[in-house]
Amino acid sequence: MIEQVHAERGKTVVRAYLLVVCLILSLLIAASGEAETLNHPPWSERFYQFVEEQYGGDAGKRLRFLETFILEHQNIPVMEKLVLVNKTMNRLPWIADSDKWKRSDYWATPLQTITTFGGDCEDIAIVKWFVLNHLGVPNENLRLAYVKFRTSRGTYGSHMVLIYLVDSQKPVDRQPVYVLDNNLDEVRLAKERSDLYAVHLIDAEGNVTLIAESSTGRSVREELKEREIRQLSELKRRIAADRNTYLEFSDGTYFMPMSF
Repeated sequence: MIEQVHAERGKTVVRAYLLVVCLILSLLIAASGEAETLNHPPWSERFYQFVEEQYGGDAGKRLRFLETFILEHQNIPVMEKLVLVNKTMNRLPWIADSDKWKRSDYWATPLQTITTFGGDCEDIAIVKWFVLNHLGVPNENLRLAYVKFRTSRGTYGSHMVLIYLVDSQKPVDRQPVYVLDNNLDEVRLAKERSDLYAVHLIDAEGNVTLIAESSTGRSVREELKEREIRQLSELKRRIAADRNTYLEFSDGTYFMPMSF
């Protein structure tokens, strides 16, 4: 009987030991995975110097702040990333295209919006996309959303927001969708934004999702694959030009994510 008790105690000790070992291993693996995610390549001093020469000292300060922001928030949960990016980038002043670029509709690159400090709703949504890319949020989960919003007079105005899809493999109308809006620091579910009338969504490849609004909610009306969207095509060309121009001043490190 005593031998049986000792045997059982021995088994219990072994099981406890194995549990501790497994816990330590899991913590080591988690710590290793966390360290591996800190892979944002630093932007070089030559890059900052060139930006400051082109756009002034304040532009360099804004970029340094942005890089620090990215480095400090790479490993937080995705919802925290959405909230922080939305609130922080909403500090960019809203400036109409007609005032800033002397054009009726101009999609600025993230670098243009940050260095010149401001832009309209499209520009701010694109900057949020850019920063979330740097924080590890893939293009597949992000869309530019063209919407209409109700004004205080009961009329509708044009607007663009960035949306985050929880599951990139599911249709947009069959999953939670979050809205990052330059008019609201809080990130809310799309179904809670009854003040917005959805028109269409655009992904990084030019695929367009037409949205149908009804009294029962929003649904996908039609999917249009790889459409030629002039503003998006021009934006990509300008981003490519920025990327090539600044590559020689950044020690071979891309300022823009390659995916956009």
